[in-house]
Amino acid sequence: MVNTIPPANPIPVAPSPAEVLARLFPTPAPPPSVLAPARLPNAGPGPTAALLKTLKDNHERSHVFFNHYSFHNHAAHHLLAIWALGASGPLITAAYEDTHLDHMRDAFQAPDRVVISDDNFHDYLGDENYYNAYLDYFHKVVLAPGATISSILEKYIFSSEYNINNFLASGKQQPEMLNRFVEILIHPLIHAGYGAEFGLPGMLAEGLSQASVHPARATVFVSRLLFPGNPDSQYRPKSHVHALAILSQMLADSRFWTRILEKHEFEAMLVSHGELINSYAEMWTCEINSQEDFSRHFEELVWASTLMYGIGSWDGESEEYRADFFTMHIVTSCLFLPSLCAHLSYRSQSLLLRAHFLVSITWWLVRGRPALPLRKFFAAPLAPLPSPAHFKYATTPPGVLPQPSTCAILGGDSPHTVTPNVWYPILQNTIVHPNEHLCKCQRALAHFAILYGHREAGFMPEALSSSPAISCPETPLLPGGLELAESECKALEAPEWEFLDGSVFLRVAWLTGAALGWVRDGEPNKGSWDYQEFERVALERDELEAKMNV
Repeated sequence: MVNTIPPANPIPVAPSPAEVLARLFPTPAPPPSVLAPARLPNAGPGPTAALLKTLKDNHERSHVFFNHYSFHNHAAHHLLAIWALGASGPLITAAYEDTHLDHMRDAFQAPDRVVISDDNFHDYLGDENYYNAYLDYFHKVVLAPGATISSILEKYIFSSEYNINNFLASGKQQPEMLNRFVEILIHPLIHAGYGAEFGLPGMLAEGLSQASVHPARATVFVSRLLFPGNPDSQYRPKSHVHALAILSQMLADSRFWTRILEKHEFEAMLVSHGELINSYAEMWTCEINSQEDFSRHFEELVWASTLMYGIGSWDGESEEYRADFFTMHIVTSCLFLPSLCAHLSYRSQSLLLRAHFLVSITWWLVRGRPALPLRKFFAAPLAPLPSPAHFKYATTPPGVLPQPSTCAILGGDSPHTVTPNVWYPILQNTIVHPNEHLCKCQRALAHFAILYGHREAGFMPEALSSSPAISCPETPLLPGGLELAESECKALEAPEWEFLDGSVFLRVAWLTGAALGWVRDGEPNKGSWDYQEFERVALERDELEAKMNV
């Protein structure tokens, strides 16, 4: 960030008129794409009323970051996700009041009461102190007569004018808005994605304002790779290489590492390995010219995202499931690609999917490029069938189970009668769990299971058979970046793709739910993704750096 220190005497923002809030947050619209997730039924009008009341309050009350470490306000994500899963009105209200309000920062006016306009839009990019100034600007944009989600996204995220602008006045920073859109764990894409999925102009305004105050730093190669107007861009369409073929090759590349990188190593990695990462990203030739093209490329991203998080977090059936917080965001952001792309030109769809793939493989590398042991992973029983005693997590539902009548289909003793649809206990636990990320992750995995759960073992080798053979790029590592011991870098075995099937989404959702705790069935919240833990680590890092500086 340019500046993460708040003003000395922040001035509260003025409340928006009720009629403006009503236009920003209307009743949610139906999904804009057949590939976007459907919603589960709610109990009458109460849940929607509670949703809109809390979304408006959060929009007016709170800053986009709830602390000075750029930790995002996830309240709206949480509320929309559980509403879409069928939560009741009291649950939605309690989710907002009991799990978010106690740690939010109040919204405040920009320093010197700056007003963002077309003329000074570039001047305050990357500075979170101007979030509400950008929000006021985007209020006008989304509510302007004739404005559409399509026209707004095409201009502010995908146009050359708002990315690499060769006509920008000397001394002005390049806007690089697509770069910012996928920064800091892809949160602006997720936030704007909710706006696109539910037809909420307020969420779109928040997402674009959020992108405006994100840096264009860690994913700086997005702009270089994706905008032909940039003279450094070397991208030329080639024969299509499947995303999973690229992951296989990256696992085999001994120039990458097998441990999680520290925060201070992230930018050093981009110096030394950035061009190599871009070389791999360039292999994924995503040229969309039809809905069929989009569907095919989107499915590749779904499989890649689920494997990088889901199997990359698994160390064996008797080990703790790591439920990696960072690669989890690859999954949750992937959910919104159909809703966003439903409003975009084919060119912009291609740019967005390629940006997502580039950022996804970068985060996978940062988290240690974990192997994908498919044979072992799929050898485990599939819930609700019972698992052996040595398994860390049982594959039968926790808590007190129902006692079906003997006249029930399959009789009263079958695990398929006791739990006829394993997704129901997963999603019921998700709705009442206090962690705001779990509902996003499980909703994504459940939707992917609807789309691709029918894929049988053996389908992926067939899909990969038409992908051109590739080898490790000859792109050299650059000096002055990440320094690694020889023992930290090695080639890993290629995945045994013949074992991959559509049960992966259920398997990963089950492990994720178990790792975070079956709170509906009496288990505690295990705290795996709680913000307090990340905040504690950030404070400890600050204290350590202060001591080192002394």
